[in-house]
Amino acid sequence: MFKLVSELLKETYNICKTLFRIMIPVIIAVKILSELGIVNILSSILNPFMKLMGLPGELGLAWATALFTNIYGGIIVFISLSDGLNLTVAQATVFASIVLIAHSMPVELQIMRKSGPRLRAMLALRMGGAVLYGWILNIIYTATDTLQNPLNILWAPPVKDTSWTAWAVGEFKNLVWITCIIFTLVVVMRILYALGLIKLMERILSPVLRFFGVSARASTLTIFGLTIGLSYAGGMIINEAKSGKLSEEDIFFSISLLGLCHSLIEDTLLLMVVGGHLSGIFWGRIVFSIIIVVLLQRFIRTITPDFFHKMLFLPFKST
Repeated sequence: MFKLVSELLKETYNICKTLFRIMIPVIIAVKILSELGIVNILSSILNPFMKLMGLPGELGLAWATALFTNIYGGIIVFISLSDGLNLTVAQATVFASIVLIAHSMPVELQIMRKSGPRLRAMLALRMGGAVLYGWILNIIYTATDTLQNPLNILWAPPVKDTSWTAWAVGEFKNLVWITCIIFTLVVVMRILYALGLIKLMERILSPVLRFFGVSARASTLTIFGLTIGLSYAGGMIINEAKSGKLSEEDIFFSISLLGLCHSLIEDTLLLMVVGGHLSGIFWGRIVFSIIIVVLLQRFIRTITPDFFHKMLFLPFKST
């Protein structure tokens, strides 16, 4: 029993060590840059893209906040701006959808990069995917006159203390929470393996996941990421990738899918209570993500391995 617990703790430690080496420096850098006003600069860059998606340019500040910090920060800014903008449910859904696809970029892009995919490829995928999806949603909702009723926000998060002390305490709590979740996932994975359920899940899911380029071996971690989030599953994928258990294609397609569509439960509920409609923030996002990854799969079949490594994926160095 002691040996088993020791193994579980060691595996959790290795995953968290890899993850926190990425997260902690980036979290500190983001806080410093936020204090220096980088969010306002990013907001002005996003202004024309917001209008392309049928949104007021002012909401560029809310998306910039979500991109640079997190979804929670973006929601606070969105709510503070929404009163004077006379938004519709359709507009709130478009905004919520692009935030779900592209948020917390400094941290999440580094996690994705450490898994193997090149940063520029993942940045283009998530930012381009968000704008494309927002544009498509706006066209659909406008053409069908859907969700054009005035927005009624059901819940507003309390304003957070922005002092450095409160920030440090909050981030420490987040890291502790991440550690607990990763330990739980490690335990769940061991139990599933012991009961033979991993093999069963792989057999059931492999036909579906293989359709958009994710093998049976990567299916369990991908499902974890889709349901609970990129950061948690990303740490485990990095660990598996370094061990050589996953192929480059497995990693690339799994991470690409998770980049567009992760944390389907928690984040979706969070954006629902501020006006996002399930048609866009859940069902549409799933369909859009699958289509994009299938197109990526077909594109990669046409390119050479050299081009794949040069532009899209940096393989781990053999040790």
